[in-house]
Amino acid sequence: MTTVRPVERPGTHRYDKGARLGMTLALSLVAMIVLSAVLRPGSVTIWQLLNVARQASALGIVALGQAVVILAGGIDLSVGSVLTLVNIVAASLMGGRDEATLYVALICIAIGAGIGAINGLGVTKLRIPPFVMTLCTMSVIQGLYLVYSGGSPRGSASDVLREISTGYAFDVFPYAALIWIAITALVGLVLQRSIFGREVYSVGSNARAARLCGISADRTRIATYVISGIMASVAGLLLTGYIGTGSFSLGADYVNNSLAAVLIGGNAIEGGRGGVVGPAAGAYLMMMLFSLLTMLNLGQVGKLVVQGAIIFVVVAAQGRSDRN
Repeated sequence: MTTVRPVERPGTHRYDKGARLGMTLALSLVAMIVLSAVLRPGSVTIWQLLNVARQASALGIVALGQAVVILAGGIDLSVGSVLTLVNIVAASLMGGRDEATLYVALICIAIGAGIGAINGLGVTKLRIPPFVMTLCTMSVIQGLYLVYSGGSPRGSASDVLREISTGYAFDVFPYAALIWIAITALVGLVLQRSIFGREVYSVGSNARAARLCGISADRTRIATYVISGIMASVAGLLLTGYIGTGSFSLGADYVNNSLAAVLIGGNAIEGGRGGVVGPAAGAYLMMMLFSLLTMLNLGQVGKLVVQGAIIFVVVAAQGRSDRN
């Protein structure tokens, strides 16, 4: 007797996996909200959740750039250093002057794009592995902002940048969170609806096959690193407005946190699979988790342990899923 197996519609497995991921993220968020409410009654309000969104905006924007690079089969370890460099440069050039806000922001975005281009060229033209190339860039940038600042950050953010980073539209929605949402929507639209987006997925899935199809894998990868540099610059500007001055330690945690957010969001570390909505949700969950750890008085040590554990568990789970 012949058994007829049902034919699965193309893409069904992908959509089912996405639905499971969305459900998992939603349940994780609900669990953290409930736990926070139990540990500190009255602490969970709509204002507190919106405040978490404001705090998560910089991480979410960095994670967007990291996600694009990873989708194309790379990784960017320089995002934290780029963010710190932009913070140091922005604070020193603005000097608290509102009229300097726009041109300083453009300079900082150009710095991020330039560093991203250098990363991309090193990876594609010099054939340096992404991990090594961006690690080297990270070290060079750290030296640059130490030399630039003379060992002591100076200057301050303008009032306009402070308002953008800490203010609320209609006294309800944080401007920073609205910027994050807008950038997420734009990047998501580009990835899903443009030729460039299809090229990113193709290169991340199989760079050699993409080249045979006429896609310039090198150009695509360079573009993803430029995007990552720009995202790190935007996040650096928002954080400059938030803290009001320069800080050498500002970007220290953003490499691990952005990687964790991307992986929590369901993006495959080897590239070619994922999107930007998942990493955005992952960034919010990370910030909720850090808030919960602070509530439990675990502090920085707890954050470091959780970061490592999350990356380990998610990558291990992805490996098991791929084998199955």
